[in-house]
Amino acid sequence: MSDFQYTRFEDGKKTRHTDLAAAINSKNPKGERWLFVSPHDDDACLGGGLWIAAAVQSGFAVEVLIVTDGRMGYCSIDQIARIIQTRRAETIESCGILGVPPAHVQYIGYPDGGLYGLQGRRPAAPGENDIHRYVGLQNAMTHHLREFKPTAVFVPTSADLHPDHQITHRELMISLFHASGAIWPELGEPIAQVPRVFEMAVYCDFPETPNIEVRASEAMFERKLKSIAAFRSQLQIDQLVANVRAAGAYEYARELKFRFYSADTYKPMFA
Repeated sequence: MSDFQYTRFEDGKKTRHTDLAAAINSKNPKGERWLFVSPHDDDACLGGGLWIAAAVQSGFAVEVLIVTDGRMGYCSIDQIARIIQTRRAETIESCGILGVPPAHVQYIGYPDGGLYGLQGRRPAAPGENDIHRYVGLQNAMTHHLREFKPTAVFVPTSADLHPDHQITHRELMISLFHASGAIWPELGEPIAQVPRVFEMAVYCDFPETPNIEVRASEAMFERKLKSIAAFRSQLQIDQLVANVRAAGAYEYARELKFRFYSADTYKPMFA
């Protein structure tokens, strides 16, 4: 068995692959660039650790973009003063285990648990974490999308109960279209086309059945578990690793399909 095997459902048919590019119907395997948008620093390895490792092994360019700063992740009072620095160090270790170097771990750095007031885009106030004098998730995400130019983006599902996950998903969706248009030119050159979007499950089930599965070898599965265990500041981490281990060496993704509105869609109903 190779390190990874993939099963894809499409048009009612199931196909199996050992090549990741073939499994996702890539037209340019050597040009694949995968961006994992992680609301919190541990979400990427939890929901997509096998996908990350598989993409790295396949030679794809991989970047992890972490939206929040980890400040609410403390498990004891004495962690509060240094939890942001602690979690950053754990994140670099975790991503490195999966094959992602520190230079490819990027942060938006907005307050953990505080994304409600950072939806959209607005002029920055003095001292805010700005990009070209603006703040907001749509500003930051548009900038990062134009900078990395991904061919595929992975993000937690829209059905997740965590508000940070819901907001990240929603703001990413509109930012994909901002990034491909001419709006806000100071944020970089528009991307050539909107990348494919894959949802990954972290806390909650998929809103609809996923359409692609990755199954990993035991060695690669152990690598994912080790990447989760790197977040040792989380006092419940051993139980979390045990839960993931019990579920086995599988991950799933659901590719989103966009359809732009046209009156032609509904004309036949009223003809």
